[in-house]
Amino acid sequence: YTDPLGRRKYVYAQDLVTLREKEAQLMKDQMDGLDIYVAGKATVNFVFDRYMSLKNNLKPTTKSNYLYMYDRFIRDTFGKRNIAEIKYSDVVQFYNHLTKKQELKINTLETIHTLLHPTFQLAVRDDIIRKNPTDGVMAELKKNLGMKTGVRHALTIPQQRAFMEYIATHPIYFHWWPIFTIFLEPGAGLEKF
Repeated sequence: YTDPLGRRKYVYAQDLVTLREKEAQLMKDQMDGLDIYVAGKATVNFVFDRYMSLKNNLKPTTKSNYLYMYDRFIRDTFGKRNIAEIKYSDVVQFYNHLTKKQELKINTLETIHTLLHPTFQLAVRDDIIRKNPTDGVMAELKKNLGMKTGVRHALTIPQQRAFMEYIATHPIYFHWWPIFTIFLEPGAGLEKF
């Protein structure tokens, strides 16, 4: 076949069946407009660096934090892999490694996911890969870790009364009593002020 740069390329296989499978995949990739050269050669690091070069709206501190997190946890390990070879299960395995072996907390992992997800999304938009392998990984990981998202329980009326009595009689916290009185009213919250 001829690559996008006009050079002749060849595909080899051990047997005819495998060769026909590779041929069919190559034809499908060409019909989908995937850049075969980039798909075979681009690493996660290459695409991440490209993604960061496009992010002009980041504050300097945010950008330096992103670069630190990427360099610390991704660049020398997961970042060296070819982006076209990474599957959903690879991302799950990498995240599990970070939580179990390196003992990262879920918030740190979410920051890492904030870097990897748009990196893979850029690769999808640039037609390097078909699907983003990071889609749904954090939801599954939180479910597997047994994290409950968004579950809050309101104080009962006796608990509210006990809390307000404590605030009203405490020598340090008594001046906060009017604010808590307003916040404990039904429908009142910080967004109202």
